[in-house]
Amino acid sequence: MTNATKYFIRLSLALGNSTPKCKALLSIYPNIADFFNGGEREWRLSGVLNAKDIAALENTPPEKAYEVIARCNELGISIISLDDPGYPEKLRDIYDPPAVLYMKGHMPDFERHLSIAVVGTRNATAYGKKTSYILAGSLAKVGVTVISGGALGVDSISHTAALEAGGVTVCVLGCGINYPYLMSNARLRKAIAEHGALMSEYPPDHPPGKYTFPERNRIISGLSDGVLVVEAGEKSGSLITARTALEQNRDVFAVMGNITSPYSQGTNALIKDGAVPVTDYTDIISYYPQFSLEGEPDELVQEIPVHKTDVVLDDDVMKVYHAVTAEPVHIDTITAAAGLPVSDVLCALTELELEGLIEADKGRMYRIV
Repeated sequence: MTNATKYFIRLSLALGNSTPKCKALLSIYPNIADFFNGGEREWRLSGVLNAKDIAALENTPPEKAYEVIARCNELGISIISLDDPGYPEKLRDIYDPPAVLYMKGHMPDFERHLSIAVVGTRNATAYGKKTSYILAGSLAKVGVTVISGGALGVDSISHTAALEAGGVTVCVLGCGINYPYLMSNARLRKAIAEHGALMSEYPPDHPPGKYTFPERNRIISGLSDGVLVVEAGEKSGSLITARTALEQNRDVFAVMGNITSPYSQGTNALIKDGAVPVTDYTDIISYYPQFSLEGEPDELVQEIPVHKTDVVLDDDVMKVYHAVTAEPVHIDTITAAAGLPVSDVLCALTELELEGLIEADKGRMYRIV
């Protein structure tokens, strides 16, 4: 955090996100305090803000920024403002960089290490899950920073694969870091913060909204050298990330998919429009000879676990088995998916553990093996 961080927080609270105006002001006022100390007259003379912006800034007192800083200190969240030397340079270079990044974890060296975003549908097919796991894990194993958005499906599997490969992964959230969103992934986010970084442009308790996820997509692509889309429907949000990547002069890669699958329409269309088709992690890293990688994957990534088809189980136990996924899932979610009483689900989970078909994690979470 710099001496000017409070000013950039105030700007972001007043002007909103996904605006180029904060970057424009920094180019005019290398010491942003000069802009604020000049008052309304200086704000008008800057030529950057309109009357609506000035009114919003007047209605956002400095105390609002101090409250955010105090909350971040309470939660152990770092604040990196646009003027901070630790702010990622490649993100600063985009048209509308965030005025402020809130972070838990450690900022990767994006300038020295290759970073690839891996994104895709929340409703990934078995093919999409397997492909995400293998590609993200392979990239992470050779030293590539894997970036994604922390959602279910392709995002979560990519983060998980990177962590299990011993690599670094970054999760860019569409809400505040402390907001209780998608709590089934809480353990995954904690692991990401320990081995990479959780990031958001929103204050800690800011809820997700209609525009927060599309806004954060420009950060995912902005931090990346290239964006890999694994599976995406015709109107998938992942295609927004691909579009912003092109606007930011980033490379776009896509996994070829089944032409009859609705979850491959978006990726196949990207390839038709010029995206680089990917069948192996080397299709990606070959585009970046300037980065030093850490050798070959060498049996680094096992295939993602899938449900076994040759098991004989009672109908209710089978329902519970298929409610458990390769990603850790909470017992409440399993119970709802199976449509059975909790007592029956607990008995079934015990049986499945004894059969070696699932394993229990902390927090009453379960996953298939």
